[in-house]
Amino acid sequence: MVLYQAPGLPFTGTGTWRGRDGMEQFLAAFSEVWESMEFLEQEHWGDGDTVVVRNRVRFRARATGQEIETLIVQLITVRNGRMLECRPFYWDPTAIAQACGSVLSHRAEQG
Repeated sequence: MVLYQAPGLPFTGTGTWRGRDGMEQFLAAFSEVWESMEFLEQEHWGDGDTVVVRNRVRFRARATGQEIETLIVQLITVRNGRMLECRPFYWDPTAIAQACGSVLSHRAEQG
């Protein structure tokens, strides 16, 4: 399994997370940034090995306590019932970064 995250967000790290260890590292980074995540809506469409998932989600940032609602579309490749890769696309990355406040600044300084 490979998770490809867009660069520049406070939880995306190198942008590529591979295998079980990579997913555990991503989830740890994600949990540092977000206090909560709630799925409000979900739709999905598939064609062969490709699945598209549209989620409307609500996040609460740990650093600021700010809540945002946004859309995430994920392009997922599946083979033999197993997810091989996932590429999420965030509707409003600016709102996500702003909600994270000092977390984004801190991570950017480390980069």
